[in-house]
Amino acid sequence: MSLRIKFIFLLSTIFLVVVANTFIIYVLDKQGQAKLEAVIRTHDVLDESEKLYNQITNAETGQRGYLLTQDLNYLEPYYAALEQVKQHFLAINRLTLSNPEQQNTLAVIDELVDKKLAELALTVTLVMQNTPYAIEEAKAIVLTNEGKQYMDQIRKHILLFQNIERAKLEQQNADYQRNRLFITRFVTLQIPLIVTLLVFCAFYINSRLFKPLKLLIQNTEQLEKGERPKMLTINYNDEIGFVLKRFARMSDIVYKRTSKLNFQASHDHLTGVLNRTELKPALKQAISTCSKDSKLAVIFIDINKFKKLNDEYGHLIGDQILIETAKRITSSVRADDDVYRYGGDEFVIITHNIAKYRYVNAMITHLLARFDNPFVLEQLTLNISLSIGVALAPDHSLNHQHLLKLADQAMYQAKHESKNSYHIHNNRG
Repeated sequence: MSLRIKFIFLLSTIFLVVVANTFIIYVLDKQGQAKLEAVIRTHDVLDESEKLYNQITNAETGQRGYLLTQDLNYLEPYYAALEQVKQHFLAINRLTLSNPEQQNTLAVIDELVDKKLAELALTVTLVMQNTPYAIEEAKAIVLTNEGKQYMDQIRKHILLFQNIERAKLEQQNADYQRNRLFITRFVTLQIPLIVTLLVFCAFYINSRLFKPLKLLIQNTEQLEKGERPKMLTINYNDEIGFVLKRFARMSDIVYKRTSKLNFQASHDHLTGVLNRTELKPALKQAISTCSKDSKLAVIFIDINKFKKLNDEYGHLIGDQILIETAKRITSSVRADDDVYRYGGDEFVIITHNIAKYRYVNAMITHLLARFDNPFVLEQLTLNISLSIGVALAPDHSLNHQHLLKLADQAMYQAKHESKNSYHIHNNRG
């Protein structure tokens, strides 16, 4: 049996054990979730039933206050309680739809509540007539104690309803706790099994793979030094030796090519700074980590009259202007700041960890000073100036596109103000 098949068998065994255990725990956890939902639902039923009774009491309190004082302010809590009674009853009814016994009890409670509310409504209506006879009649209805009897019956049936729910809740809690205990015990038993399998796997892989690989590396090092490697015959690592010798050589070639491609994909081929493709993700990430005490500055740079220079002196000089500009910008920023070529004659700097606005001012002043010296290109002496716009996060925006737009607008503002100046975006502007 080849080493590959042995590894596949060993890893498949561990994988199947882990998958089987995960599936069992998943099923048990789903059952536990269902039991927990049942517990929560029963808690909700008890809570809603208590609120139902309290709102009936509130309605009665509002009715009594109105009866005694004829003050319309008492009707506000009365009507509010009536609305709440409906909502709580509907909630209880919805939560107990699957329980015929509780539905029957609810039907009785519903009938009693209707009678109680009808009695309250009748007395309120009589008092609203605002005649001595009607008021006395309303008080007489109250004195019959019929409403009290309704309340006693309602309370009795709600208590019966709640007792059944509490008994159910106790059973549901017990079921849920048993489920959690079973999962805990199952996991406790499975952990040693999985650990044992993993330890065995580690020892097996070490003896069958890493030890032969170590010998192979030693022989490779000797060969690289020009020494004759010791010839070792290890039957179970022939295929490993065959693969790793070639992989070591191939990986070096692939790494060099990949590094070159990555650099070309992320950097501007002319200036060597980062390109526009890298700007969006980097700016979004930087904005997500900035704060009031650690601001982010987006500095938008435009080379003044670049098109005119490019047309007058040709693309070769234009390219050299871009290259020299990128060099001076890069040499003016800190090591953790990023410089991008945004397109054409535009560059963007992302500056991190800015505590005060004056730090931005100082940095841009230093940057502009780098362009005080003229460019000497192909026996030409050219004075190059910049227009710079600045926008900060989180002060001005936390959206990367909007922040770039604000910096761009500030750059155009600077271009109108002077040929070699900068402008920081102002929210008031």
